[in-house]
Amino acid sequence: MPELILSDITVMGPGYCVIGLEEAQAGSYRSVRPLPPWGFAWREPFPFGRGDRVKFHVSRTQVSSPHVEDLNSQGLTKAENSLDEEQLVARLHQAERADNLHELFGCDTCASDRGGRALWVNPDEAARSICGCEYENLRIRLFRESDGFSLRGEVVMRSNERINSIPIVDRDWNRFVAKLVKRIKRADPLPLAERFLNRTLAGKMLSSPLRFARIGLPRPREDRQCWLMLDSLFPQPKEAWLELL
Repeated sequence: MPELILSDITVMGPGYCVIGLEEAQAGSYRSVRPLPPWGFAWREPFPFGRGDRVKFHVSRTQVSSPHVEDLNSQGLTKAENSLDEEQLVARLHQAERADNLHELFGCDTCASDRGGRALWVNPDEAARSICGCEYENLRIRLFRESDGFSLRGEVVMRSNERINSIPIVDRDWNRFVAKLVKRIKRADPLPLAERFLNRTLAGKMLSSPLRFARIGLPRPREDRQCWLMLDSLFPQPKEAWLELL
C-alpha cells in the first residue's frame, strides 16, 4: 500500500486536486496524484492537510499526458508522523524541480494569443503536470468575480523568467485571502487586501528560507492548451498574519 506525504491541495471546481510525494529512492521523491474513487476531484469533507502522511489502495490507472502522476485510489487513510512545513519543503526540493521555464515541464511555454500574459503548454509535449521552483519575486493580484474574487500571481524564477497572470489555486491561500477580505470593512475591500499582501506580507515571503512554488497543469481541453497554475505557494499563510492588517 503506497504511502504519500501530501504536498498539494488545490481548488478544482467544487472539489480539490491532491498530490503527494512518494519516496523514489534514498534522498529523492516523485509526485503522485491519487484520484478519488469517482471523478477527478476530492469533495468535502476532505480532512487532510499538507504534510500529512496518507496510505491508499491502488487500482489500475490509465494515464494520459501530461498527467503521468495519476493513480486511482479507493480512498485515503491517515498515517502517523505528519511533517511540518520546513520538512515538507525540504522534500519538495528533492522532487521535480526547475530553475527555468523550459525545465518546468520539459517543453516550451507559449504566450496567450488572447491578449493576456498567461502561459500555456502543449499537453502532447509536456513530460509531467507538476513541478517545483524557487522564486525570486512574487506579486499577488485580486480580481472581482461574480461569486467573490479570484487570485492570480506574477512569479519571477531564478532564471529571471516571469510566469505572469498565473491562477493561484492553492486551497489554503484562497482560504486565507477570503478571511482577509472579510476583515476589511469597506465597500470594495480588494484594493486594500492586495496592498496588504504585496507590501506587508511580501517581505515575510521573500525573506523566508521556505520560499518555494509548485506549478501545475490542468487537464487538456479541446484546444490542447494547458494553462500554468500555481498549485502551492510556500511559505503557507499563517493565521497570525491577519493581525498585521
